[in-house]
Amino acid sequence: MPLANIRFLVASDVLLACLFPLAIVLIGYRYFHIPTWQELRELLSLSPYKTRPHSYFSLERAYHSYRQYARLAAKELAAMRVSYGTLGRAGKNVGYKIGYPNKLDRLRHATSLNATITDTVVELALQEFPNLNDEGPENPGSADLGRVREALKHFVRDWSEEGALERERIFAPILDVLQLVPSEERETTRVLVPGCGLGRLAWEISQLGMFLPS
Repeated sequence: MPLANIRFLVASDVLLACLFPLAIVLIGYRYFHIPTWQELRELLSLSPYKTRPHSYFSLERAYHSYRQYARLAAKELAAMRVSYGTLGRAGKNVGYKIGYPNKLDRLRHATSLNATITDTVVELALQEFPNLNDEGPENPGSADLGRVREALKHFVRDWSEEGALERERIFAPILDVLQLVPSEERETTRVLVPGCGLGRLAWEISQLGMFLPS
């Protein structure tokens, strides 16, 4: 094969190699969600972290969980977007019809709103326990994203106007039974409230004059 033809083929391969990634980016931008730089950084984060031996229900673990909520939630959301992006055309069409991309957008918005609460919890925690700020680099192994979400759900259920209907359905039958206890006996009546969420039911019971063992 003439040298000129070989050079032409090599140049063509180089040009194709350069343009192929650009074509993928343009197609992705046109038809699929392109992760933001923040999402890519969270998803691909491989930064080394120092492990800290905090017990599962320790104050330190709770602090780290609230402190890292926004970052861990963003990382999880980025992984969900990438996972959706790996689906074939048929799978994406189904996801689009059921509103999955919009659901991910709503999740990002909800996460942003939740972060205003979790950041405030962190600020209040540092006011009460200043030494928590000496914990050093964040350790993802010391945080529990699920626990923070559970606490936020309990907050809505236990103390918000939006949770009033759920409280009525769940708490009312319990309180109705406890109200049958004679008033003179309530002070010595011990009531155990396992899994009490953020304490609304326990508070309601205490208002009846019952004793809640610690």
